[in-house]
Amino acid sequence: MTLTFWLMTSFWMNAAAQPMAGVWRGDSVCATDAPSCRNETVVYYIKSVPDKPQVMFVQADKIVGGKAITMGAGEWECDATGKTLTLRTEERSWRLQFAQDQIEGVLTLADGTVFRKMTLKR
Repeated sequence: MTLTFWLMTSFWMNAAAQPMAGVWRGDSVCATDAPSCRNETVVYYIKSVPDKPQVMFVQADKIVGGKAITMGAGEWECDATGKTLTLRTEERSWRLQFAQDQIEGVLTLADGTVFRKMTLKR
């Protein structure tokens, strides 16, 4: 009985995360006037992680001169609804919110400054 419950729960969590899975493209724009910040065209690749229902694997690329440059890749936390992904470090926090056919993203620094915002579409 416990195994059945676990399998059903795992299936539900993976199914909940699936709406975000796929290739997403859009713009990542500076929300501050920091000289190091540049507006970017980005591509995010999001996929589920086997045996980790509350995790999604995200690869973030920026497009420079028509070529993709990977900025980072790794596992992000997926909330129970499957509509929010979060990556936290000591210096910053990324939050991606899925709604219908797009993702809204925000990069917030440790001091609470919103540094970057982005909108992605399939």
